[in-house]
Amino acid sequence: MTAEAAAAERARVIAALTLIQIFFGVHYLAGKIVLAQIPPRAWAVLRVASSALLLLGLTRALSRRFPRAPRDLALLAVFSFFGVAVNQVCFVEGLSRTTAIHSALINTLIPAWTLFFAVLLGREAMTGRKAVSLVLAVGGVLLVIRPERASFSSSTFVGDVLTMINSMSYSFFLVVSKRTMHRVDALAATALMFVFGTIPIALFGGSALAHLDFASVSWAAWLWGAFIVAFPTAGAYVLISWTLARAEASLVALFVYMQPVIATILGIAFAHETLTPRTVFGALLIFGGVYLALGFPRPPGLRRAAPAS
Repeated sequence: MTAEAAAAERARVIAALTLIQIFFGVHYLAGKIVLAQIPPRAWAVLRVASSALLLLGLTRALSRRFPRAPRDLALLAVFSFFGVAVNQVCFVEGLSRTTAIHSALINTLIPAWTLFFAVLLGREAMTGRKAVSLVLAVGGVLLVIRPERASFSSSTFVGDVLTMINSMSYSFFLVVSKRTMHRVDALAATALMFVFGTIPIALFGGSALAHLDFASVSWAAWLWGAFIVAFPTAGAYVLISWTLARAEASLVALFVYMQPVIATILGIAFAHETLTPRTVFGALLIFGGVYLALGFPRPPGLRRAAPAS
């Protein structure tokens, strides 16, 4: 790959990672609206099953090749347990039992968990630059979301724990799935993961779905639900799988620090919140940490030029 092609690939990865975080940033607001009318277990089934159907349809329409090797299918089934089943169930159950600020706060630990699992499993090496980028981003997040305002009382404890499990499971998924996603079609693989993930989630929430009064759910909730299925779920997972084949898992996870900034922008636009110097400085630290991390890894085929002799 030439330097120009590698730079273009790098730009596409950064754009995809940014778009993913925009989807997720809006998801906190959308999820709260949906969960106010649909029980979390029923919504988990609807969300994952609908995403599976959407992804299967897209895979067929675009004539993508599904992985066929028994080893790849087995690995995708395992990945679906951590990246879809545990992740989705714990996220919706956690979000329904805690506040949006708690959920956002806990999920900012995803990059730290991802780097921890990557180093633990020997997939990545800890470097000074990665450590500094993580510190900058964490510092910025703490300034933006102001955790001192959050009171972790007994009323949110269960939701906080479930959200923590969600963040750990998602981080583990990012690390262990990277090598497989590098050699299979991202869209087809993601579709199969959602098909596999639908099975345990249906067993978990099928009863709640059967008792759901669909007519009592407002059109606004259904529209927000459709948005969640199409973008923060199906679309985001496809983009994540695509970026995992082109960037280190820790870099993919590090972009989660953009979510508090996006949430703040939405708050200013729709909730009449004010932009403070503290928020501006925190956002600068977050983007500084992400920018510093962009040196890792080099795009495939791009290598440092040898010194002239």
